[in-house]
Amino acid sequence: MIEEHVRPQAPWALRLVPPFPSVAQRILALVGRDDVRIDEVSALVRMDPSFSAELLRFANSALFSVRREISSLSHAILLLGLDRVSAIATFVVMNRLVKSTLHVPSLRKVWLHSLVTAFIAEEAATVARVARDTAYTAGLLHNLGTLGLMSAYPDEYARMLQVSDDYGFDLLATERDLFDIDDCAAGAYLAQEWDFPDELTAAIATHHDEMDSTQPALYNRVRVSWRLADTLGFAAFSPDKLWDYDELIAMLPFAKTSWLGESQDTARAEITKRLAALNL
Repeated sequence: MIEEHVRPQAPWALRLVPPFPSVAQRILALVGRDDVRIDEVSALVRMDPSFSAELLRFANSALFSVRREISSLSHAILLLGLDRVSAIATFVVMNRLVKSTLHVPSLRKVWLHSLVTAFIAEEAATVARVARDTAYTAGLLHNLGTLGLMSAYPDEYARMLQVSDDYGFDLLATERDLFDIDDCAAGAYLAQEWDFPDELTAAIATHHDEMDSTQPALYNRVRVSWRLADTLGFAAFSPDKLWDYDELIAMLPFAKTSWLGESQDTARAEITKRLAALNL
């Protein structure tokens, strides 16, 4: 008799989180292959017309500064590259996930914080000449657990953020009190459930850990990037520690050679411009 392995039930607080769209999930899997063809990805994206339209809209946004309009998915993939299209697809999916909650100011701040972290992680990776799109995706998804919980329980999560801010409660402990799970564990569970790469899952699970340059660079880059987002005025909630901007920049190799290292004002202006380009 063949023994059946039953997958453990999802934590109750995550059962209302919508599934990660299969099209986007398969795009992420395809991009990881060495022999993937553009027509394969294009055909896959076309299976979801609304997803295709959103992907093209963001590919043509001022954020990506293309010189002429991208009119087809094949053109988008050829011009931007598979990794970039994968990052945009992840953005589209997560924007869909949280879109209905963005009228709540405290929840909108969480999404903007995730975006700003992605911009910073991407720039830090670019100047360090490592995979920028992986860094962007990790930055965007570092708060995956928070985004999932707020999409499932927007009113409850917004009230929890308000109470935590008002009384200085520890966020992770308050999440565990209310949802029986904190956002790090929730994010790790969702990342595994959605078959994200192990490196990305680990970055999500450990993003609240202390910065440690002896650990894989991606983990440290995400940890520094979200703290930089806080220092630039894009905190999702009151931080438990006020960080010095220059001290954080010093933890990112070569960051001083980019707009990140010029000044806080320069970095804030660049990020504000990028957020405006998304027209959220």
